[in-house]
Amino acid sequence: MSDLHPVKKILILSANPKETTPLRLGEEIREIKEGLKRAKRREQFIIETAEAVRYKDIRRAILDYEPQILHFSGHGIGSPGQEMEHDSGERKLSPVPEYATESGGLVFEDETGHEKLVDAEALAGLFELFADQLECVVLNACYSEVQARAIAQHIPYVIGMNRDIGDGAAIEFAVGFYDALGAGRPVEFAYQLGCNAIQIAGIAEHLTPVLLQPPEAGAPPSSLTTLQPATSAMTSNSASQRIDVFFSYAHEDEELRNELTKHLKLLERQGVISAWYDRDITAGEEWKPKILEKLNQSQLILLLISADFLASDFCWGVELQRAMERHEAKEARVIPIILREVDWKGAPFGKLQALPKNAEPVTNWSNRDQAFANIARGIRRAVEDLTEKKP
Repeated sequence: MSDLHPVKKILILSANPKETTPLRLGEEIREIKEGLKRAKRREQFIIETAEAVRYKDIRRAILDYEPQILHFSGHGIGSPGQEMEHDSGERKLSPVPEYATESGGLVFEDETGHEKLVDAEALAGLFELFADQLECVVLNACYSEVQARAIAQHIPYVIGMNRDIGDGAAIEFAVGFYDALGAGRPVEFAYQLGCNAIQIAGIAEHLTPVLLQPPEAGAPPSSLTTLQPATSAMTSNSASQRIDVFFSYAHEDEELRNELTKHLKLLERQGVISAWYDRDITAGEEWKPKILEKLNQSQLILLLISADFLASDFCWGVELQRAMERHEAKEARVIPIILREVDWKGAPFGKLQALPKNAEPVTNWSNRDQAFANIARGIRRAVEDLTEKKP
């Protein structure tokens, strides 16, 4: 074999502990193997499998097989704050087990075949030890993006799922991904083809897989390159379908607002929303008329609640008042987002359902990414509802 095309080993680990939802793991492994057997460059890949994997088997399998690509297929669980949106057919435990940590985790087996949770920090520490060997890790399990983000600090390519994923979508993604690798395509292309395979199968989960790469040179360690599925002009929303989103916030909360806009960036890239806040006002424009113009044309108004918001005369007396008028007239939907702890009982927006879950202030969450992700999911559902009602 030429040094230009060295043989790569793919290690597939699978686990379906007792008393968890049965998964079609055997079918997934069989389909991956069959696809690579037919591949143009099949001689460049060797597949090894380990089933009913116990937590201690992970390190043993990596040591024994020395893979360059590691694929986990099985159950993943979100944190207790994450919402479970599907009733059946998903690769998750439902409801979230009591032993779940704040970051969730992947579920392996213990010595008795029952669930054993391995959390993100532990997995990241293990894979860091094999960073000189592993090139790609695929976590084909629900809510595995948190684990993927931790592992991606050390491994060049890591794929995780940003929500629950059904068996059908998981299998379609895996087969499309390895079909592309077997044809000699790079990981980025294989990821896109896997997402497209879900879409072609008519399954509405092609946005669930996320490809993560380590920080670029000079970037902060927590900064990751995130690749989302490509969206063609035929599948993306047209400008007339986009929902205009207005941010009403106090400037003291600008840092938190910036974090929220990052979590909503995917909705913007997909053409689902068009977000606006006062920092978008260009030099020389009159700021108050511009704010009122955007406030009056937006279909979704986000109130970023904190003590500074309630103390701001403009936020309280102008933006909030007009927002509630438009909400009552059913011209727009208003969503309060509780950023920081404050007594907002009796406020005009007090009757509205707030985000994140249980109206727990963002700054009270030990993991703020989870809080903002929860908010983003709530906003996505609100946008989908508004889009359905839009003429």
